[in-house]
Amino acid sequence: MEKPSYYAILPANVRYAETLTPNAKLLYAEITALAQKDGTCWASNKYFAKLYNVTPETVSRWVSVLVVNGFVLRQITYLKGTKQIDKRYLQLNQEGIDKIIKTPIDKIVKDNNTSINNTSINNISNRRNDFVFEVLTFD
Repeated sequence: MEKPSYYAILPANVRYAETLTPNAKLLYAEITALAQKDGTCWASNKYFAKLYNVTPETVSRWVSVLVVNGFVLRQITYLKGTKQIDKRYLQLNQEGIDKIIKTPIDKIVKDNNTSINNTSINNISNRRNDFVFEVLTFD
């Protein structure tokens, strides 16, 4: 069984997606914690069901809503010569997320001017000695 990482990631476009339930968002974060370097998680619905004390069918609905909304890609492999599921892989769909949610980041990047940033940093660096810091303690 996969060992989750110390933290999970819940990007803003998933966090604020009105089409996702809070539990589907939580599942997305759990998938990020379990995902390997390539963004793939192979934990089963049974694993997630036990983790969150729900039925595997409930987890299946959460996965389906993540897939339908393009946040996660689902790949299923079957036992040879049967329709019985062997493994199910969930992969974080970074490309799909960008297509679904448009953010103003392009404008921010476009307006990012290195000479302005360097000037601001230099001004702050030159003025550092002008500041006096006071440490407050609370009993």
